[in-house]
Amino acid sequence: MEKIIQKLSALNNRLMNIYLLVLFIILWQLAPSLGWVNPVFIPAFSTILGEAAEITPPVVLLHVGYSLRRVLTGMLFCIAAALPLGFILGGALPRVAVVLRALMNFLSQIPPYILYAVIAIVAGPGEQAITFVIVWSAFWPVLFTTIQGVSEIDPRLIRCARSMNAGNILVFRKVVLPAVFPNLMRGLRQGMTMGFLMLIGAESMGAQSGIGWLIHNAQVMGYVNRVYLGALLSALIGFLLNFVMGFIEKKLVVWKEVPEHEKAAA
Repeated sequence: MEKIIQKLSALNNRLMNIYLLVLFIILWQLAPSLGWVNPVFIPAFSTILGEAAEITPPVVLLHVGYSLRRVLTGMLFCIAAALPLGFILGGALPRVAVVLRALMNFLSQIPPYILYAVIAIVAGPGEQAITFVIVWSAFWPVLFTTIQGVSEIDPRLIRCARSMNAGNILVFRKVVLPAVFPNLMRGLRQGMTMGFLMLIGAESMGAQSGIGWLIHNAQVMGYVNRVYLGALLSALIGFLLNFVMGFIEKKLVVWKEVPEHEKAAA
C-alpha cells in the first residue's frame, strides 16, 4: 500500500505543472458559453479545434511543416556560424572577445524585423530574408553562451590533461566539450525559442505559407477563429521544440546537477 501511495505521489508531482494548463483550457471552453466573454472575439476552445478540421488536418500539417523546415534550416546555419566563433573567441582569442564585447552587445540589440526589411529590399522578400531573421535571432544567444562556457573552463583541467600527453583534439573532446556542453545546450534552447518567435513574424511579412502566414492571412480576412488556431499552433510547436531540446540535454548532459524540485518530481 505504501508503495502505491509513493507511486501516486510521484505521478502527481510529474503532472503538477499540467493541472493549471488543463484548468485554463476548461475555463476557455466554458467562458463563451457562460457569457463571461464575447464568443465572437474569444471563441471556445472546441470552436478553434473545429476550425482546424474545417481547414483540414493535412493543410494544417503542411503549414506546420513549412515553419519547422524554416526554423530548423535557420538553426543549422546559426550553429555552423556561432559555435566555431564562440569556441575561438572564448578559448583561443579571449582578448579579442573582450574587445568585441561592446560591439556584439550592440549588434545583438538590433531588432531582426528591421534587418528583414533591409534584406527584403536587397534580395527580395521570401525564404532568404526569413532565414536571415531566424539566424540573426538565434545567433547571439548561441554565441554568447558558448563564449561564456569556454571562458569559464577551469584551466587546471586543461593543464592536467596536457600533463598526461593529451593532444589538442583529445583535450577538446574530453575536457572542453563536456565542460561547455551545458552552456551550449542552454544557448541552443534560447536560440531555438528566439528563432521560432521571430519566424512567425517574418512569415507574416513575406511568406506564402507557414503558421505566420496563416495568422496574417486570417487577420486580413477577418477569420478570428483561424487567428486563434495559428496562435495555438505556435504555442504548441514552441513548447514541443523546447521540450525536445530539454530532453536531449537531460540525456546527453548526465553530469549536470539536477535541481531539488526536479529530483522530487522524478
